[in-house]
Amino acid sequence: MLTMYALLVLAVVALFVLFIAFKRDAALIAALEAAGAVAAAGFAAFAAMGSMRAAAESSAAAKRSREAMAWTTRPRVQPSLSKENGTVVGKVATGDGRAAIDVTVVWILSDAAPVTERIHRLDPGTAVDIKVPEGVELSTVWIEYWDDGRAGQWRDTWQVEPEGGLALTHSELVD
Repeated sequence: MLTMYALLVLAVVALFVLFIAFKRDAALIAALEAAGAVAAAGFAAFAAMGSMRAAAESSAAAKRSREAMAWTTRPRVQPSLSKENGTVVGKVATGDGRAAIDVTVVWILSDAAPVTERIHRLDPGTAVDIKVPEGVELSTVWIEYWDDGRAGQWRDTWQVEPEGGLALTHSELVD
């Protein structure tokens, strides 16, 4: 890339030398002026490319900054399974003192239609729960939620493990 810039500078210097050497030949001067205009347009194009690159880098840095802010404000929304009077109960609650808003929980059952629940605000100490019908097994829990300040929206997928617990298999920050 440096050699390209050096060649451009050399070409501009050569144009100036020709201007000075042939200042009385009007046709040559007009041709050299046109060539100078083309060279100026080339420099402007290089400057524009540099500006576009800087803008792209700035945009990428701003996106990384927004993502970092979103990850620091993320509430810890986590499902759990328990047995109450012989019935499997699934609960989704926040675990770190931060509220989640616009929460959608989809309980995917192995032998039945999925159950979807929406709650506007999931405060610490509150839970969204489901009583799994007898003979039906829970296979997956899918949760979508925003943090309280709407800095980020997340989608988490939890799978039921063979021993009965839940494991986070996928988590993403949605753009």
